[in-house]
Amino acid sequence: ITGASYAKAWPISQVDCLNVTNAGVNGAVSSEVRDRFQEDLSATKPKAVIIWGYINDFSNHPREVAKQTGETAFQNVKAMAETAQQAGITPVLATEITMGLPDSIMDTLVRWINNIRGKQSFQDYISSNVMAVNERVRAYAKEMGFPILDIEKVMTNEEGNRKVGYYTEDYSHITKTAYQALDAHALPILQESLIKSFKLCGE
Repeated sequence: ITGASYAKAWPISQVDCLNVTNAGVNGAVSSEVRDRFQEDLSATKPKAVIIWGYINDFSNHPREVAKQTGETAFQNVKAMAETAQQAGITPVLATEITMGLPDSIMDTLVRWINNIRGKQSFQDYISSNVMAVNERVRAYAKEMGFPILDIEKVMTNEEGNRKVGYYTEDYSHITKTAYQALDAHALPILQESLIKSFKLCGE
């Protein structure tokens, strides 16, 4: 697994015969993940790699360049997938997750007023841009035939925000309950795609 803190904190250690090496780095943006990607592959020599993480791209760059930030994030994911494929490694793409929202009465009121005034909260800004990149990642995975973990769908409610109980007090990081939901989603997909379809445990 490569990515940032969400990936790093995922307590998954095995998929059938495959041991999982976690190369996530707290606070990383997708360009940093890409910069170390080749080194990580050379060091671990995996049969498959899960590529997950670009939420920090938006929190670390100004809103004024959000469109370019999203383009860079997508191109970084695409480049890493291509690098893995060229090395004979199966890339598994992952959509990014949205943020949680403060849900006190005052927070809800402020958000309602800001919406009327055309102002977007930090959480809404992050989530909307993450979902836009997710759409491109889904389309790319489908085009290339790559397995995909649609983590956004697992952890996001109908309003496009993280489900209650799936975020910590900072409204960003992931709870144990959320990781359990991720396991329930991801393990069958990884089993089906990597073990049955790509037969990685038969090599």
